Amino acid sequence: MRPYNLAIHHAEALLAAGNWAAAIEPLRDALTAAPQEAYPHLLLARALRQQGRLTGARYEADRAVEHAPLWHLAHLELAQILLAQQHERAALEAADRAIELDPEDGIGHLVRAKILRVQGKRAEARASLAAARSLEPNFPPVIAEEGYAALEQARMEAVEASGREILSLNPSNPDGLILLGHAQLARGDVEEALRLALSALAHAPTDLDALYLLASVKMRKSLAGGLFWRWNRLLVKLGEAKAIFFVVGIFVVYRWALLASDDLGLPEAVDTLLMVVYLGFVIYTLSASAIVRRMIAKEVARVRLNPSF
Repeated sequence: MRPYNLAIHHAEALLAAGNWAAAIEPLRDALTAAPQEAYPHLLLARALRQQGRLTGARYEADRAVEHAPLWHLAHLELAQILLAQQHERAALEAADRAIELDPEDGIGHLVRAKILRVQGKRAEARASLAAARSLEPNFPPVIAEEGYAALEQARMEAVEASGREILSLNPSNPDGLILLGHAQLARGDVEEALRLALSALAHAPTDLDALYLLASVKMRKSLAGGLFWRWNRLLVKLGEAKAIFFVVGIFVVYRWALLASDDLGLPEAVDTLLMVVYLGFVIYTLSASAIVRRMIAKEVARVRLNPSF
């Protein structure tokens, strides 16, 4: 077993290099030597979170908070783990506590913005993101969150602008490549989007956002998947209010077609056909978003890092 200081220094070097798995052993040594220290618990929670081992990460983050209840970084790590576990309410409480303890740390506001975005509270998310941007104006994760927020609203010019800003700071940053990939995919340049997705994965092979982009590219290439992808993209671009008016408009057209059919004395089969077409449109509209998410999740699970994907 390594002495505490040596184990911590070794673990820090491994974490800085992104070698999450290798950092676990020296962190275990550090905790054996000093089980009441919050710092190794925090580092171990971060390493486990990066590997997707969320149950263990949650345990270690809880221990870090227990041993250092006034340390904002412990609450911040716990918030990120809770968000990954889809416990948004508890995650927001942890993020708020971190900000309360250190309101000048922009990362706390960034994590809070992510949680609020997942909850669909866009106005509050923008306010937290603005606070993060003012505190960390050139921090790529903050710029990336601006890009991903814009992506959810299909504001592709803003998505591309965020991607280019990130790459101007760091040409190999995966988030910059991913955001540009989504912008290219929205323009219909599937091959360029594929190149950017693979480039992002070359730098970060386990990045879920990069895998999501790659899965989106594959779905966009297929006939059925492409239809659902395009329709879902249109609804997102319209926004909730305009999408509702659009659907209502289609209903008005449907009712007008039925009345016109009766006035023209067309056979009942025409009315039946119109009803089938309209019901198909409604089902297609209601299911497009869910089908897109399910297809992408399926492709992410099957992803392989080669161009034939």
